[in-house]
Amino acid sequence: MKITDIKNTTDLWQFMTDPSESLVRSLKELDSGDMMILGGSGKMGKELVGLVQNADKKNGYRRNIMVASTFSNPADLSDLELLGVKCFKGDLGQESFLESLPDAPYLVYMMGFKFGSSGDWRRSFHMNSVVPYLVGRKYRNSSIVVFSSGNPYPHTSRFGSGAKESDALEPVGIYGWSIVARESSFKTTAILYPDQQISIYRLMYAQHLQYGVLIDLARMIVNGETISLDMPAVNLISQRDANEVALHSFTQCNQEGWTVNAAGPVRQVKEISQTLGDHLGQAPVFAGTEGEDALLADDSLARDTFGTYRDSVPDMIEAAANWVKQGGDYWNKPTKFGRVRHDY
Repeated sequence: MKITDIKNTTDLWQFMTDPSESLVRSLKELDSGDMMILGGSGKMGKELVGLVQNADKKNGYRRNIMVASTFSNPADLSDLELLGVKCFKGDLGQESFLESLPDAPYLVYMMGFKFGSSGDWRRSFHMNSVVPYLVGRKYRNSSIVVFSSGNPYPHTSRFGSGAKESDALEPVGIYGWSIVARESSFKTTAILYPDQQISIYRLMYAQHLQYGVLIDLARMIVNGETISLDMPAVNLISQRDANEVALHSFTQCNQEGWTVNAAGPVRQVKEISQTLGDHLGQAPVFAGTEGEDALLADDSLARDTFGTYRDSVPDMIEAAANWVKQGGDYWNKPTKFGRVRHDY
């Protein structure tokens, strides 16, 4: 199935949880050890679980998958339990709850505090720095894939390929600094505990049909809203490909913290919007002048290590337009892309 073939949420789930053969091989390297996902009830967690389960079926594994989260939406808890996932409901910011969780040889750390971080410095640094250190100490014998962000990268030419993993970070604002603190906390525990292996997974925007930059832009076009060109370019990667890079990264974990960008090709926002408008039969409205620089990441390391992505940019754009045009379900988790200057 291609992303352009998706007609409903059932198709979408099947598409997003269909593992590539290369991912099946990567997860076979991990053996059938338990996997714990912290903060796995969010936008990417359930489909990441589905990818693991479907890959395990092909490998003949019966892996125990666990998710710990606040589960602010009770439906997320019931959905995961229906998948056979063992769930632990609690505040991961409380050390007593964290310490009560079972150990696991494989850990995916998906927690983070982003929107609102500039207004709550204490919570931002606690959730994005202190808690990662406590998690690293708790799971001192595990391989850990740490979800991070490309937010602290310096802006680069909008016509270039973006910042590489080796580029010096230039964090701006509380969120940017707290991202650096999160990575530093895990790198510190990896030094302290020689049996711990980590990978730092720097994700840009992942594209889905129920949320994401493409869906937000398409909805703005349909509603006649003005699209800001303050951020003139963006990376585009499907959530399926983004989740696969995260899971592949277990095979590269080391004590130094193997770092990888998950980003997708660079595309100009004006061109993306015009193509969406062509599919939607409605011209986009723009504001502002395109700058020369944008927040972009070069993901050649991920592609060189794990292979090319399965989902193309033209297909993602067409699928997003079709989904919005037919009134597809929307999660109301806006990226804020195209609405405000990206300086958080």
